Amino acid sequence: MVGVVKKNFLRWAVALLNGALLSLAYPGQNWGVLAWVALMPLLGMLWKLESRKLKRKAFLLGYLFGIGLFASMLAWLQTVSWLGVVVLSGYLAFYPAVWAMFVARYWNPWLIAEPQGTLARSARSLGYAMLVAGLWSGFEVLRAYAFTGFSWNGLGVAMHEQLVMMQMADIFGVAGISFLMVFVQVVILQVMMRMWRRAQSGQARWGAHPDFGVAAILICAAFLYGVVKMRQVGAMEKFPLRVLLVQVNVPQMAAQQLMSAEEIHFAYGEQVEIAMNELAEKHRQILEQAQENEVSLFYPDWLVLPEVALNGRLISTASGENAMWTENEQTIEWFRESGCETVLLGLSELEGQREGDYLTIVENPRAWNSLVMVNKQNVESVYRKRHLVMFGEYIPFLETLPWLKSIYEKQAGAEYNGSYSAGDQSDPLKVEVRGQKFSLIPSICFEDTVAHEARRFIRDEMQMMINVTNDGWFGRSTAAAQHFANAKFRAVELRRPMLRCANMGVSGVVSVTGASQTLLDKNGSPFLRGHLFAQVDVPVKPMFSLYQKWGDGPMMILGVICLFLTLLRARKSS
Repeated sequence: MVGVVKKNFLRWAVALLNGALLSLAYPGQNWGVLAWVALMPLLGMLWKLESRKLKRKAFLLGYLFGIGLFASMLAWLQTVSWLGVVVLSGYLAFYPAVWAMFVARYWNPWLIAEPQGTLARSARSLGYAMLVAGLWSGFEVLRAYAFTGFSWNGLGVAMHEQLVMMQMADIFGVAGISFLMVFVQVVILQVMMRMWRRAQSGQARWGAHPDFGVAAILICAAFLYGVVKMRQVGAMEKFPLRVLLVQVNVPQMAAQQLMSAEEIHFAYGEQVEIAMNELAEKHRQILEQAQENEVSLFYPDWLVLPEVALNGRLISTASGENAMWTENEQTIEWFRESGCETVLLGLSELEGQREGDYLTIVENPRAWNSLVMVNKQNVESVYRKRHLVMFGEYIPFLETLPWLKSIYEKQAGAEYNGSYSAGDQSDPLKVEVRGQKFSLIPSICFEDTVAHEARRFIRDEMQMMINVTNDGWFGRSTAAAQHFANAKFRAVELRRPMLRCANMGVSGVVSVTGASQTLLDKNGSPFLRGHLFAQVDVPVKPMFSLYQKWGDGPMMILGVICLFLTLLRARKSS
């Protein structure tokens, strides 16, 4: 009995550690290669479980693996709420737990004798790999939609620094990359067991393993596909959009900003002035060196500031009239005097009404987290955030469960000031720069991690994505780098470049291949007060991608098929 208990504790510890090790594949350590092997220890344990209480044991191992993975990966959440780490990790761990239960009980190739013949063995191996990987990727897609969705750090996101391997995301999304990674691991594990059994029986360890060959071919195909796609992108005609990104690194404690409104407005105005003065000095040096030769100078088309950059509100009426608070108008005028006429920035927007010559706030107004474009004639267009963050921008069931507010305030250490309303816009923002017309796919904060949200704005026209965000809630943690890693895949999936500006986090531009230029200090940290002059190369004729057309549909269908086959096998075995 003691031996059994020790054996179980050892398994539980290994499963927990296995999940924690996989978290090292993501920003923080960025050991992406781990994601190609990290599921093999868990699979090995699942397939070696005894038949007694098999499903219960497998579920527990998968759950502990999930806790190890998500608690390590989301540890940055404790800067706002340690309870958030516990609850969110506990919820997310259910997905690998159910997957582990299905894999151990119904798709264990070690439970039954292998068929005779090399091709038959390999065919069965590939079938099991398809089912196990299909279930994994299906659960990844499911958690991207369930309970408003949390698709953060799918297995494929570990490839965010491997540009060539990222390119296949334009076919099946991140879940498609995850499928390939799990498929390869399942095949390798079966081949290793086959070789070990051959050695145990006195046969030659080596032999033909066509299933391993198929896995290798798929990896090579993904690599070659990436090379071809990156070459195609290089030959595309592009429109050079010139931008100035500014972040002032406003420190926060949860939602509470640790700078006054006056300090924040002054910081942005001063930083824009510094940036434009530096640019003017650079132009002077270029012109002096050029003498009579013709030169091309960089003038920013847009100034971009992060989410809720300025503290003054925007008031909007149902008829589309807008009015800025005075402190906003004064700061934006400072930007114009510095040489930036068109400004894109995040603001809090309040529901208003016209009373005579003035716009006033209605009683009990709705509020929106908005992205606003301001040109010489003031507000040109507004996007209201659609996908709100639970317990960040709203508290669910607050009217029926008012005690949730006190829990939030105790955990966050800040007063809850009310919920944002969700926007309903699904049309991109129309813009014109230097005579070139195109459209913007807008997103705010967490929305750039939700692929199906960005996909709804796709049109067959010249487009780019823009995201304004603020990861300052989580201080100088890995949250910002993880957020950026997830966001980069939207550019590849939809083949639209991305412009991204953060308060405290990662500001920069991402090309349609996922390559990025970011604002960093001399030590490589994104946590700084500074600015970045950058160029966004917007394809004049947008590149088509299958993900634009299919979205998550194929991986959903595959997941449903794998689940159906699992339930069918469960019924036959009962």
